[in-house]
Amino acid sequence: MAQTNGYFQIVNNGGKNFVRLIPPVNGGEPILINEIREYLAFNNFTVDTVALNTALTGLSGPVDFPIAEGNPRPVNEYFKLMLSDDKMKAIARFYPAQQGGQELGAAEIVNDLTHKGIRYGVSQELIGAYIKDKRYCTDIVVAEGLQPTRGKNASIEYFFNTDPNVKPALNPDGTVDFFNLNTISKCTKGMKLATLTPEVKGERGFRVTGEVIPPNEVKSARLQYGLNISLSEDELEIFSDVDGHVTLVDGKVFVSDVYEVVDVDTSTGNIDFKGNVLVTGSIKAGFCVEAEGDIEVKGVVEGALVKAGGNIIIARGINGMNKGIINAGGNVVAKFIENATVQAGGYVHAEAIIHSNVTANGDIDVTGKKGFIVGGNVRALGCVNAVTIGSEMGGETEIEVGIDPKLKARAVALEEAIRAAKQNIEKIEPILATFAQKIKEKAPLTAEQINYFKQLSEQYKAIKANHDSLIKEYDEIAEDVENVTSESTVSVQKNIYPGTKLTISEVSQVITKEAQHSKFVRDGADLRIKPL
Repeated sequence: MAQTNGYFQIVNNGGKNFVRLIPPVNGGEPILINEIREYLAFNNFTVDTVALNTALTGLSGPVDFPIAEGNPRPVNEYFKLMLSDDKMKAIARFYPAQQGGQELGAAEIVNDLTHKGIRYGVSQELIGAYIKDKRYCTDIVVAEGLQPTRGKNASIEYFFNTDPNVKPALNPDGTVDFFNLNTISKCTKGMKLATLTPEVKGERGFRVTGEVIPPNEVKSARLQYGLNISLSEDELEIFSDVDGHVTLVDGKVFVSDVYEVVDVDTSTGNIDFKGNVLVTGSIKAGFCVEAEGDIEVKGVVEGALVKAGGNIIIARGINGMNKGIINAGGNVVAKFIENATVQAGGYVHAEAIIHSNVTANGDIDVTGKKGFIVGGNVRALGCVNAVTIGSEMGGETEIEVGIDPKLKARAVALEEAIRAAKQNIEKIEPILATFAQKIKEKAPLTAEQINYFKQLSEQYKAIKANHDSLIKEYDEIAEDVENVTSESTVSVQKNIYPGTKLTISEVSQVITKEAQHSKFVRDGADLRIKPL
């Protein structure tokens, strides 16, 4: 015999009303006192609940328990409807008809479900199964929703080296090998560069109430590319048209024949090139070289502006003359950096940094043959590694690691913008309050005053919305900074001299005692020194 829950039914015997208590079978659930009490109260029957509870406790076979009053007409079979929390299932709990009452058919159940707001997923099969084998006081799923199918984001596979973190090797004598950096990816004519797999949109789902569940949003993508590249007919693949170098800059693929010059001076003027630039000589002071790809300089960069979307490699170093600026979306590799400003989206590698402002989103390594950092400011999101930091002369040298330089700069800009917006808000609010009070008091206002009030109100809304947006962005940046669990360190192979200021993830300390062969790490609110 199958498992069935205990249930109850109103019966009549000798002109009196009883509730028949039927115990569960084969481990089914017992009759719940609260359920039967609610059922009887709903149908206007009164009952001694204490005695009823006693009867249920010792129930071993069907028992007719006396009840009083009730509806003038026999109670028909009906069900209580319940929805799952996510409205993906409709669950019915049926109660038998009183003797003489009407039983439900499949069509009536479906109509009742519709009347109770079930618009989707009603199962004729499950309802039919219940009709054939009625099981009362039992949760029966009568309708199920449809889960949405998940879509997939578009993706692009590249068939060349897109890793910008290839670092230069050191020669046996400790100098950097500037001749075999292997930082540029070569390509040949006809080479496949990338394949696009388009997004797959999901399909919507439905709750049993008929509410539509939209599928997840998917991101589309397209192949972005520059010159010397062909797109396949189905627009899903790109190929190189020439032998050259391929780079990925901000999601865009570039293939270029390298633009090559000897010196950047009065004979060439400024250079602005979409691909890679090779300068076999030097870049003279006052000139500008910009490229969307990589820039390689075999000689020296003087007080010039050099800006690349990719890497910048300067074999003989930078003498910035306090006006030179080097800005790379990728890495910067130079023999030395002196009196210059250097910004790198990747790492910076040099044999010496002298009185310069250098920032990097990766590491800053000054570990060549000389390997010293003297004066200026050196900031890295990653680590700073050097042979020597500071000098015996006590020049001001600042090293900062563990915080994104761009985030920090943006936070400073946001603070100023928030301050300005707040000042404007504080100026406008009293004026609006005065107008509002006049309107409340029904004071006469001219058409010009009303128009001014409207314009000022719109201006206030715009400034307030911008103010709130700025605060939101600032809070997100501040949270990112606060949540940094940075493993950034500052390491010196030889000496770090007194007067050097170290900052690791917002924790600062000025070195007061010379240290050798050391690594500085953050330990809570302090900096701690470890041996290398």
